[in-house]
Amino acid sequence: MFGKIAAFELRYQIRQPVFWVATAFFFLIVFGSMTVDNIQIGGGGGGVHKNAPTAIAMTHLVMSIFFIFVTAALVANVIVRDDETGFGPLIRSTRITRLDYLFGRFTGAFAAACLVFLAVPLGIFIGSLAPWVDPETLGPNRLGVYAYAYGALALPSIFLTSALFFALATTTRSMMATYIGATALLILWVIMGTLADQQEMREIAAWLDPFGGIALGEAIRYYTTFEANSRLPDLSGTLLANRLIWIAAGLAALAFACLLFRFETRKSGRKPSQEPDAEPSSGRILGRTPAAPQQGLSTPWVQAAHRARLEAVQILRSPAFGILLVLGLFNASGGILFGLEQNGSVFLPTTIRMIEMLQGAFGFVVVLVAIYYAGDLVWRDREQRFADIVDSTSAPDWTFMVPKVLGLVMVLGVMVLISTLAAAAAQVLLGFPHPDWGQYLGGYALPTLVDWSLIAVLAIFLQALAPNKFVGWALMVTYLVLQLSLGTAGFEHNLYRYGGDPGVPLSDMNGQGDYAGFAAWFRAYWTAFAIFLLILTQGLWARGARDGTRARLARLGRRLRGPTGLAAAGALVVFAGLGSFIFVNTNVWNSYRTQQDEERLTADYEKAFLKYERLPQPSVTDVTLNLDLDPHAPRLRVTGAYDLVNDTGEPLSQVHVRFEDPDLKVERLTLSLPARTETFEQFNCRSLHLASALGPGHTARLEFATVLAQKGFRNARNTTRLVDNGTFVSNSEFAPILGMSRNGLLQDRTTRRKYG
Repeated sequence: MFGKIAAFELRYQIRQPVFWVATAFFFLIVFGSMTVDNIQIGGGGGGVHKNAPTAIAMTHLVMSIFFIFVTAALVANVIVRDDETGFGPLIRSTRITRLDYLFGRFTGAFAAACLVFLAVPLGIFIGSLAPWVDPETLGPNRLGVYAYAYGALALPSIFLTSALFFALATTTRSMMATYIGATALLILWVIMGTLADQQEMREIAAWLDPFGGIALGEAIRYYTTFEANSRLPDLSGTLLANRLIWIAAGLAALAFACLLFRFETRKSGRKPSQEPDAEPSSGRILGRTPAAPQQGLSTPWVQAAHRARLEAVQILRSPAFGILLVLGLFNASGGILFGLEQNGSVFLPTTIRMIEMLQGAFGFVVVLVAIYYAGDLVWRDREQRFADIVDSTSAPDWTFMVPKVLGLVMVLGVMVLISTLAAAAAQVLLGFPHPDWGQYLGGYALPTLVDWSLIAVLAIFLQALAPNKFVGWALMVTYLVLQLSLGTAGFEHNLYRYGGDPGVPLSDMNGQGDYAGFAAWFRAYWTAFAIFLLILTQGLWARGARDGTRARLARLGRRLRGPTGLAAAGALVVFAGLGSFIFVNTNVWNSYRTQQDEERLTADYEKAFLKYERLPQPSVTDVTLNLDLDPHAPRLRVTGAYDLVNDTGEPLSQVHVRFEDPDLKVERLTLSLPARTETFEQFNCRSLHLASALGPGHTARLEFATVLAQKGFRNARNTTRLVDNGTFVSNSEFAPILGMSRNGLLQDRTTRRKYG
């Protein structure tokens, strides 16, 4: 019977869309990492082949981290599904034994998860065969390496997450417990990664890393490039111990589920309610006169406000939210404690540093809260079979959708407040009783709440679009992965990266400076788009449990007529207007270059000017500089002169002058001798061809005027060199340099080969 149940579950999982969507997703991600130079997952570069044994192994372990969302969808709910569909009591009334039922279901679902993960080695293998991949970046494909990485490294991680999530969902009969477990597991992984940065803690971190990446990293830490391309570490020592520890943890989770799982149908713990006698003749119940229903223009707004408060309170009162909040604070506290010491230096727990720790460590949990509860809010009424009653009322669509959005935003606001108070308390406990509440408010609370609210809006929109909440969650996970990978693929502009902004560097000397204003333009831009998404969400909102996605899409046009359509058009107009203004700043007033553009520019520069490397050049004997600083602009005007002498012992007919910053404006560059200037604008270089050669021992004077400035704001890396308090510039940023140098050229062998 065990085999039949396992086979049944496997057939069921293979027929589900999530099985094929996950398979395609993981295959395409890994295939892209093999065939697109700017996408890296497991390694490569620096002479290490893309399909090197170490790269294949690390890719398997990295993808096993992302795979926890797949195991949660495939394995965790196999028992809960029977209860939700009402099929559980029928199964339990048969002669199937508890162990056959429990482990048969788990085995079938776990087998499905293992089949999905085969997309990872398949993506690596097929990607290595792509004809457009540089053959110099590839080594031989050895099936034993794939089997080792899949079986010895990845499968223990998949078994751990499958067993853990299955045990949590089965014993609690709640999928929320699964996501709490996933969050705790990810937080443990983050903490171990932080510990691994400290030499004395690396071995402990390698033992306790649930996914084994640190143990593998320690095993190959001192590999040469040849070794990385030719061999994998033996499955021994810390690496073997790590894998055995977490396999044992998975087995313990299954044993835990077996002990606590009750095969019989649970009886309700509620007692029959004792209904008091009503008094229909007098219209009074329990001695009170029911309030008369009222209708008016303000009624929907009152209903929305009350329902928003109800939605927020339901989330705040749920034990799962409290656990997630505690996990988030625990993760942030670990970041604070370990982040105050770097490279042997201990930093004061200033407000700026507290904010940086919160943004990196606490925000991760908030994103999970927003994603999970967006699905819960959108689908709760339908799952509880209450949707037909609620949706049959005459209330407009927005009174159902807006309260859920506001309720989720209110919850996120509570998380912002609690994390702020916790960080301030940590400052005091660490001996720094001077929290800067202005920085907490303007540098953390308000902008962070806006950013988190944008995520909440997107999550609710995708849930309204999806046919069920699991697909909605999968869409949000896809969004998160794309956010991480688009930048490495060359898509770096914040105009198309949802919620993107140029970043706000915080400073104890200058606070947020002008950077908060720069980021505010992007936040306004994405807020306008989020409003448009909310209007679409209203148009897609389901009324009734049988209101499918196709039917809602078909009537979307009708729902957007009238004031609703005008509001959507207005949001798009604002979105387009702000986008145009941002584009002018980032692409017209300032140069926009991706990482690929920077690499290509550096490669072209080397091809054009490496020939001048050995060209004799005069020496600078005296420097005169006049610097005019205007940090409010920000702008630096420089006029100066170099006194030159030919000390090469031979006549010089050419002086090569370059400026390291390609965006530096050169207003004047003149030599005291007659010369013809050849300008290379792309590289900000000049070649001065002398009418008469400069003889040995002879002198000349090179005069110049430059402007280092930024107009408006950039897409990223706004200047932090010219500020109100703490300006620091180097002569290489504004003054000419004589001759060619190899400094700053491309170093990675693969990248150099890519650009010829």
